Amino acid sequence: MRSCTECGLPRKFSRTFDWRSDGTIVGRNLKVESRIIFLESSELQGLFDDLSAILGVPIDPILIEAEKNIGNAIYWNTPLRLLRFVPYWNWMRPAWLAKTSVRLMRGDVAGLGGGAISADAYKAGDSMVLRYANPCFVPRTVGTSLGIYESIEGIRGADYQYAYEGGDLVITMSHPRRTSEPLAETRLRLDPVCFGEGPLLYERCGRCGAPLEVCRAMEYDLEGGMITNRLTGKRELVGGVQSIAACIRELEVELGEDVLNLLFACQKEITRWQLERDYGPPGEGFRDRCLLEFALRGLGYPTTLEQDGDSVTIEIFNAYDQTLYAARLAAVVECETGGVADVEWSARHKQRAAYTITAS
Repeated sequence: MRSCTECGLPRKFSRTFDWRSDGTIVGRNLKVESRIIFLESSELQGLFDDLSAILGVPIDPILIEAEKNIGNAIYWNTPLRLLRFVPYWNWMRPAWLAKTSVRLMRGDVAGLGGGAISADAYKAGDSMVLRYANPCFVPRTVGTSLGIYESIEGIRGADYQYAYEGGDLVITMSHPRRTSEPLAETRLRLDPVCFGEGPLLYERCGRCGAPLEVCRAMEYDLEGGMITNRLTGKRELVGGVQSIAACIRELEVELGEDVLNLLFACQKEITRWQLERDYGPPGEGFRDRCLLEFALRGLGYPTTLEQDGDSVTIEIFNAYDQTLYAARLAAVVECETGGVADVEWSARHKQRAAYTITAS
């Protein structure tokens, strides 16, 4: 995969990623739109690991189930979609055909920071084994792979197992031994993509138009499938807002609405630690820098923000997730005040939220 000669961003993403003035990033591929976000790879894993520890139950199976829907959507944007024209007979779908198709999508997976993918084995109508070098956020990787495999085979509820071999994540998937009940359509859906206009102006690459702050910060290892943030030294990944929404929706269904309060607390703690690590003691313009970084990552940007002592009142459209964005802003307030911040919601919808964060 070639990169922009001026800023170094992979050319495919400079053509398909649109950093918008409202703090969102829209990805367009084969006329399919999606909301894109950049996150530290350890952040999502840490968020859900913390949640699992608090609840005392493993939540990876829930996340994997949610990510399968994303894998199904990805399938239609990869060379693997061409297999749908091939009958489900072993001699019509030789292993080399599947392995070649996976090899063709290797650059896409690598450019998103998802590691280096390869197919170890494939038997039509029976099983498939995928290998990821330099994997990250295992539930996403496993769930996405399952969604792709089920789409290839035209099945639902595939059996799977995964393990590490010499540092590689190896996922073995096979046709189900018994038929599983499909999830309700409301759980299978992917949320629509919404974006708008905002006040942000970015300094952009003269060749590809990507924000230069992002280009300067991110280093791409397309061979190893890794993105590294030059400023923090941490590994990053490109995720989807629809993926986050699907995971949180599944957690709500399985664990109840109270899980949102736990997610708020866990995300706030993670973000505060990141801000203290990256910025040190807050100085002049601290909040503005934080909000700009959130926007460059595609997380959203406030429509209005009003300060009253140790309280901040905010209205925001199109946050990547309203609960998680509020937690990030609460972490900013805690860094500024040294207090403990909590949120009081006056409106809480997927596309619009209004709330007050107060430190005490």
